[in-house]
This record gives sequence, C-alpha cells and structure tokens, in this order.
Amino acid sequence: MRFKGINDLLAAGLRKGIAGIAMVMLVGIVGYRLIEGWNWSDSFYMTVITISTVGFGELHPLSGLGRVFTALLIFFGVGLMAYCLTRLVEFLFQRSLTNVLGRRTMMKKIGQLKQHSIICGYGRTGSRVVAELQAAKKPFVVIEEDADIVKRLDEQGIPHIAGDATEEDTLEAANICGADSLVAALDSDPENLYLTLTANGLCADLRIIARVHDPESSRKFHKAGAKRVVSPISSGASQIAQLITRPSVVDLIELVTKDKNIALQVFEYPIGEESDMLGKTLAEARVRQTLGGMVIAVKHPDDRTAFDPGPDTRLKLGDTLVALRQPETED
Repeated sequence: MRFKGINDLLAAGLRKGIAGIAMVMLVGIVGYRLIEGWNWSDSFYMTVITISTVGFGELHPLSGLGRVFTALLIFFGVGLMAYCLTRLVEFLFQRSLTNVLGRRTMMKKIGQLKQHSIICGYGRTGSRVVAELQAAKKPFVVIEEDADIVKRLDEQGIPHIAGDATEEDTLEAANICGADSLVAALDSDPENLYLTLTANGLCADLRIIARVHDPESSRKFHKAGAKRVVSPISSGASQIAQLITRPSVVDLIELVTKDKNIALQVFEYPIGEESDMLGKTLAEARVRQTLGGMVIAVKHPDDRTAFDPGPDTRLKLGDTLVALRQPETED
C-alpha cells in the first residue's frame, strides 16, 4: 500500500509536468505567431527546437521582443523538461522496485503457508474455488501460466505463482509438501492427469481434487492419486435428476452450503491421537456439548462414510466427524 501511494504521487507529478510542457508549447506557438507574424508551421518548429535546446539556428531574424520571448521560453521550457524527465525516471524506477519487492514479499508469504490449498488454473472453476476459499478465510495460492490472468491476479492482490503447474519446481515453489489440498483445474484432462501424477509423486499424502471434462476418465485420475474427482457434466446431470426426484432435499443442502444468511454451518472435526474423543462412542464423547453441533456422518480412513451414525458408534484414529451447527455470532 505504501509503494502504491508513492507511485500515485509520482504519476500525478508526471501528469502535471506533461500538462505544463503542453501549455508552454501552446504559449510558444501563439507567441511567435503574434510577435513575429510567422505562420503556424514555423511557430511550432521554432517552439520545439527552443524548448528542446537542440541548438538549431533561428528560422527567421528575431525582433528584440522576440528574443526576450525566446529567452523566457527556454527558461520555462527547459525547467519543465528537466522536471518531467526526473519524474519519469523516478516513476519507472519506483514501479520496478515495487514489482520486485512486492513479488519477493508474496513469495515469502507463500513459502510460509501451512495447511493451505493450491489452486492450479484460474479459469471458471479455479476462480470460483478461490472465491469460496476467500469467503471461508482459508489460505491458498494460485498457480497460473497465462500472462493476462497473472496480471489480473497481481491487480487483485491474489497470492499466486506464475508458471506451469505440471512442473515440479513450480509446485515446490507453492510449498506443496506443506499444503492441505491441491485442486487440478487446468484446461484439459491430460494436463490435469499429468499434474495429478506429478503432485502425488511429490507428496503422496496430499489431498488432490481433480476436475475432469470426461466422466469416463475418473478411474484414471483415481489411479494417478486423486482423492476426489469432480465432473461438472456428471455433477450437473445428477443435480438436475435430484431436483426432479427429491427437490426438498436439494433445497435444504443448497440452503446450508450456499446461503450466507442462514444460521447453519457444516464443519469437519478430525479424530487425532490427541483428541479426547478417541476410542469413545458418540454418546460418551458428548459431541453436542463439546463441539456444539449435531453429527450427521462419520468419514472413516478407508473413504467409507457412515451417515446418521448411532450413539454407540465408536470413534477411531483417522475418523472425521461431519457435523452441523449454528455459527458463532459476534456481539
């Protein structure tokens, strides 16, 4: 923000200098026209060579008043030219310094990220994912190769790395081994598949979520290491079918997950080695009193999910509780 303010001041000074030169040019042209009676072309040329101090001779002999006018034109013109040149150099230097320092600061922050998400590709899918992560205040970094999109990310202040997401060096720059998840949302299925293989090779425990265009490719992505495979075509068709067969259920899910005003929140609670709930049943763990929510499912380490678990369900290491609660409100 500090560098942006300095750039704005320098740009404003440069604009004022250019406006001053234009004014001196106008005064010079009109002055030679009125004082010496020269035509517009000669007046313009004489004004230019006078202000720029190139050292050419006079076009026509000058009168006494014309010489005084020329001297004043040189004084003000040269001063303004020097002012503009100084501001231009400062502006260009400051912009370069801002870009270098800003980029260095961003890369330092990215290197310090932990349990963050890596979004590969800032297209329609990637940009929507970023918007949701921003709303949830979850740390993330975007990897994008397109120069125009990278420029837009710079302008929006979104943490990003410019490069090919399928390259190991780029993924390591995004601190992939410290990340919680990676979203493969590149333009094509082959690119996403190669990205999945590369990311899984670098960090086998990483939760990779891959977007596919062809639903029949899902099996390949699972073999490559993707934990979840999302097909917009398949998901869209499934949602349409659900809207026809079970519209009330879909409406409830959309209210809970999408409506920002509804007072319900779906959250996850992992059962780790230090959890007080480890080895206890849901009844013994007193989940409602401890977490302030109602358990609607238990996800097991083998990817099985038990919906509407009973009170005798015993919690094991690696289980994840999926619960529903009212979010905390600020006074």
